[in-house]
Amino acid sequence: MRLSEVLDHDVIDGGGKRLGRIHDVRLVQDVAGPQDAPALFRLDAVVIGRRGLAIRLGYARGHVGGPWLVKWLLTTFSSSPEEIAWRDLRPTDDGRFVR
Repeated sequence: MRLSEVLDHDVIDGGGKRLGRIHDVRLVQDVAGPQDAPALFRLDAVVIGRRGLAIRLGYARGHVGGPWLVKWLLTTFSSSPEEIAWRDLRPTDDGRFVR
C-alpha cells in the first residue's frame, strides 16, 4: 500500500459516523535493512484531526517546550488530534477506513 492511498482519506466508525480525515502517518523502523539496503519501515498509526501539525512538530505530547507562543497557538486553537493504530483500521471499497 502506498501512502497516497492513506493520506487525505476519511476514517469512519462502525456506524458510518465520520471521525476525521487522515492528515499524517507515523512510521516505525522495526529492523535495519542490510548494510547497503534502505531501512525498512512499517505504518504504525495514522493522525486524524486538524491538530496533526502540532503532533508533527512535537507540541501535542509536550516534547517541545518553545517557543511558547507557537505552542499556545497550536494547542489552543486546533481541534484535538487523534492517533489511531493502523492495526485498528480496515479499508472500505469506497476509499475510506473503518475503525
